[in-house]
Amino acid sequence: MASTLKTTFLGEIRGKTEDGVTKYLGIKYANLKNRLADAELIEQSLEGIIDATNDGPTAVSLPTGCEIELNAIQHSLPNKQLIQSDLDCLNLNITLPSGTTPSSKLPVFLFIHGGGLVIGANSWPQFDYARFVKLSEERGLPIVGVSINYRLGTFGFLTSNELRNSGYKANNGIRDQRIAMRWVQRHIHDFGGDPENVTLAGMSAGGASVTYHLHSDEPLFKRAIVMSGTFLLIRALPYEVHEKNYLKVIEALGLTNVTTEARIQALLEIPGHEIMSKISSTALTALAIDGDMVLPGITFADVEKCRSDVPRGKAWCRDLMIGDAQTDSSIISVLEPNIKSNCAKRFSAAMRTVLAAHPNEADHILAAYGITEETSDSNSLLSVLDYLNDIMFFAPVLAFARGWNGNAHVYYFNEGNPWNGAWKGSATHILDLAYLFQNFREFLTAGQQKVGTAFAEDIFKFCHGTSPWPAVTEGNFDEGFSARVYGSSDKGVVRSVVNQAYGGETMRRDALRNLAAEVSLDDLAEVFAAFKATE
Repeated sequence: MASTLKTTFLGEIRGKTEDGVTKYLGIKYANLKNRLADAELIEQSLEGIIDATNDGPTAVSLPTGCEIELNAIQHSLPNKQLIQSDLDCLNLNITLPSGTTPSSKLPVFLFIHGGGLVIGANSWPQFDYARFVKLSEERGLPIVGVSINYRLGTFGFLTSNELRNSGYKANNGIRDQRIAMRWVQRHIHDFGGDPENVTLAGMSAGGASVTYHLHSDEPLFKRAIVMSGTFLLIRALPYEVHEKNYLKVIEALGLTNVTTEARIQALLEIPGHEIMSKISSTALTALAIDGDMVLPGITFADVEKCRSDVPRGKAWCRDLMIGDAQTDSSIISVLEPNIKSNCAKRFSAAMRTVLAAHPNEADHILAAYGITEETSDSNSLLSVLDYLNDIMFFAPVLAFARGWNGNAHVYYFNEGNPWNGAWKGSATHILDLAYLFQNFREFLTAGQQKVGTAFAEDIFKFCHGTSPWPAVTEGNFDEGFSARVYGSSDKGVVRSVVNQAYGGETMRRDALRNLAAEVSLDDLAEVFAAFKATE
């Protein structure tokens, strides 16, 4: 491994080069005056040589977060000892082909990790970009990879009237992401990236974050890749809900009967992991509808309108890649193990409550998914997860593609999970990232490796401004729908193109397809919220 020194506007930065790839790790993109303050973009040059050869601190979150995600993938990677910090977590990693210079002007792949806004880090081993970037060079489609940290959980998303009145804005976590994008616009040129050719990508909550950034009028990226998550899945909540959550948090911390000043000071000073341990069972982590980063009242119907200005970013981001995995809802059973208890009865009640004005439609949906109140928990859980997959992950893919007035590239990831566990054989949530970034390659068969390589090649082409498969243009499903399908390799399929949204090789159900006239997709999504409320 060689040391690499890069001269930038910020000063000299030392990275490391190995196997044809150079990494600059843990570069701070913003400062924090305190853990709840606005992130302040670093703009001034720094003295001395910046050491970017080691991972930077991660945001304060569950110390077992990486293990939780690897358990969802159903395969481990070598453990890394990472430091958490409430003040120094706003850093990013840059990975690029060795020999890249400012004149290279390579496309930039800027990735936002998922984790439900409560866990995640750019330095987790599954997010190492070395193999991904090296593959881009080998395929003649070189890119610069950037991955960011942002504040999570309480420090990223806690808000209340008294916090806002004291100058602490809502949605710190997603504001951090925007600051990171501004840093990339200002500084990625020094590393050989093209600030005018940035593709913003994200998975799960990261994918939802990408769609929230499309609410902005500020064009900080040129293309978007949305993987298994949109703002129709990770819903923002009104201030009234956040206020109730805040009261629960301060009660759990024993801060109810102190002054506002003392309460806020305690929130700034109590050790982060102490806060987490005291509020983990009660705290809500969600974005807030603030009218700035997050707009109010956006529905499936709004998103599906090709000529609407929802999201506003359609005016400046013309190319979208959006897709899901066949069994994305697997993550719900991993993160919420209690969901199985009395599953059929609770789900049936939620369906009939939300659709009380449409009892026939409620019965039709329950029958379509094979759910009766007498169904066993084990069998009903799989059926309920099928429904949740269709309305929370799959339906948003089609809604965005139908409403996109530029070029929408739809994909379906159908490669089964090859590893032992509850979901072996299913195309599980975040498995596509395990394939995409190549970090599990030695644990895959030759056929499975080909699927991962094919997925990566398509991403590289998209970042370079080439359509890897025919796009849906102007939301035209009737005459011009096509989608990429990845897998399943055990059936001899690496990648293919289909011309229908449902059925056949897509392996996507159409049980909710013809209900929109009677029942809105937002009503069907509300069933999920009502079901969760009964846990």
